[in-house]
Amino acid sequence: EAAAEVELEVGRRPQAVVVGVVEVGIADPAADERQTEAAASVFEALIDDVATPSRKNFELLLEETMRLVNLVESMLRLAEADAARTDLHKSKIRISDVITRVVEQFKPQFARKSLKVETNHMQDKIRPLADLNKISQVVSNLLQNALQYTPAGGTVRIFTESLAEELKVVFANTGGELAKEDLPFIFERFYRAEKSRSRDLGGAGIGLAIVKELIEAHNGRIGAEVHDNEIRVWFTLPV
Repeated sequence: EAAAEVELEVGRRPQAVVVGVVEVGIADPAADERQTEAAASVFEALIDDVATPSRKNFELLLEETMRLVNLVESMLRLAEADAARTDLHKSKIRISDVITRVVEQFKPQFARKSLKVETNHMQDKIRPLADLNKISQVVSNLLQNALQYTPAGGTVRIFTESLAEELKVVFANTGGELAKEDLPFIFERFYRAEKSRSRDLGGAGIGLAIVKELIEAHNGRIGAEVHDNEIRVWFTLPV
């Protein structure tokens, strides 16, 4: 229902949605206010005939417009995640198959950064009851997070652990900088631990919040830790 309302509003009043997104960005300390102000200044200058249309100006406007479009899309996905508790289509899934499929989709992006992806030690016998599409979204978001914050030439490891009544899935990446004091907050909406780098890399700090909503909808757990020079983000599913 929440997602449907957002989609209806986007279709009905796109200008209001964009203005609302800008207001969210200004209110959110993690938002890049300098980019928004710069784009607004260019718009005003073009309207007032103070600036002439140029490739540089249009590239700035395109960059800011796409940033806002991505934020709107992220908000829609977050609304869908909020509604997931009442809209799960569960079946027995093999988590290794989900990870293999999503990793394949990310291969070109990992190759561009010369990242090594290891998917050893995957538990195939345990098949949790879960919504395949929602868990695919979780895996995609966690891979995107690892892709963004693993330095070029680094390694991303994905492995599973069988616990008493849960299956634990771990995404570990080398490099990256994550202070221990940031760990309790990385799943909060709009929170970005490496604020200056996050602005350069893009993203609104919503991806891990979506993971949190989707996993909790499955009665699972999420967490993050720094272990042996790796940043590990993990989730569990009941079995």
